[in-house]
Amino acid sequence: MNFQKEIDTITDRALLEYRCASIKNRTHEDRLSAKGNIYFILSDTQLKYIGQWQAKDIKTRLDQHLFGKSFSVNENNIQNGTVSKWNKVEEELNKGKILTFKTILIEPDSFRKTIELELIYRLKPEWNIQGK
Repeated sequence: MNFQKEIDTITDRALLEYRCASIKNRTHEDRLSAKGNIYFILSDTQLKYIGQWQAKDIKTRLDQHLFGKSFSVNENNIQNGTVSKWNKVEEELNKGKILTFKTILIEPDSFRKTIELELIYRLKPEWNIQGK
């Protein structure tokens, strides 16, 4: 069975939702109000990164990226989870750029990883390794 047509339809809707989503500022207030399971990090309105996380924990993931909060490390202080984009965010901030974000909700949640990859493929954000 070929599900590409259905995936394309869902991805088209996700793109429309992304374009219509309100821009959130890099503040704790906006981070706390974030809802969704796919997020987009922008620098001076230019899309830099697309990521996905379980909707219930998206605020934690945004903390890691936007505020440099800790991420998972092992007993030897070696990072053992998904890498945060904090270093890239910090570089942008040091250049005087304004960092913002958007979120969208993909349902069912089990589709979010597939749709994230489709969005990365289509939009090719600079910080997504898969998008290069």
